[in-house]
Amino acid sequence: MILDLKYFLIRFLLLAASLFIVHYLLLVTFPHFISVSSSWLIEMYLFLGLLTIIHYISLLWLFKKWPIYSGFLFTALSFIKMGIAIAYLFPYIFPATPGSIPIALNFMAVYLSVLAYEVINLTKNMLKKQLF
Repeated sequence: MILDLKYFLIRFLLLAASLFIVHYLLLVTFPHFISVSSSWLIEMYLFLGLLTIIHYISLLWLFKKWPIYSGFLFTALSFIKMGIAIAYLFPYIFPATPGSIPIALNFMAVYLSVLAYEVINLTKNMLKKQLF
């Protein structure tokens, strides 16, 4: 489990760093098209990174404890993770301002990219260990 976590963290940090660099370069290149501050971008990446790491560690621990319920546990924890992400985003998008749509789009693009990576990594890990 520790080795899986180590590989996940290394690959996740590389993915997050490359996503951040591309995202930041897009912000600098198109300042009028994407109007999001770089300090908010850093805060968003830190929040999503911490949330993803906690989610993944919780999943690994729960999968080890109750492997038969792995699908249900993944779904339940993903809904909790999504609820926390929406609660984080809520003050930025309500009340609706002209800057709230770019904030929501930037957040969801990163959230879905990280979620796709997490699902692919968990599926490979679970198939390797035959937890399904």
